[in-house]
Amino acid sequence: ALRIISELGDIRRFNNPNQLNAFVGVDPQVYESGNLTAHLSISKRGTAIGRKVLYLAINQIQSAKKAGNPCHIADYYEKRKRSSETASHKKAAIASIHKLLRTIFALIKNDQLYSYDIAKHNQRLLS
Repeated sequence: ALRIISELGDIRRFNNPNQLNAFVGVDPQVYESGNLTAHLSISKRGTAIGRKVLYLAINQIQSAKKAGNPCHIADYYEKRKRSSETASHKKAAIASIHKLLRTIFALIKNDQLYSYDIAKHNQRLLS
């Protein structure tokens, strides 16, 4: 958590979670030309160290889930991995980083603590 905070700084300065994703560099690149709109890989505009720390955080969340600590981010990661046999670990991890940043943003903006039960309930509402 300390490394994430040191890389991201004060999250309250962002107006929405998309700005936070762009700051880190995990927002998708979009190529537009005439009628063609293509979504490419992540932009990588932000801090490389921040992306690395968040990538490691996803791996730690996965390890914690195996040890019996549930997290909706780990559930989402597993769902992404199962949904497509061709999806690589990195694609599922980047999608999970996106969800983790949105969760962090919401928890800090609403001044709440993380609760797996609440997150799981909200996850069902959005699906």
